[in-house]
Amino acid sequence: MREENTILALLDGEHRLECARGPASSLTAFERRTLELFAAGAPRHEIARLLKRAPKTISNCLTSARDKLGARSLAEAAALLTAESVSSALRAIN
Repeated sequence: MREENTILALLDGEHRLECARGPASSLTAFERRTLELFAAGAPRHEIARLLKRAPKTISNCLTSARDKLGARSLAEAAALLTAESVSSALRAIN
């Protein structure tokens, strides 16, 4: 039963990644850059300082990006964006 749950979770993750590939292109440049900085480990206050925006603007932007990607959390949204970037880079090499 545990293995079955693990497999289902992996399949769900693969499905979510496949679904997120298209919507990631719907992110604005600002949302993409903000989420990239978040994915790189920058805290919100540092992102706000780097992008010269209010911390609340950064929080709202991250929430919007998460929703557009259909992610359940900001960590998942960051992972989806990172996976898409890696996939795009690999396609460019081939």
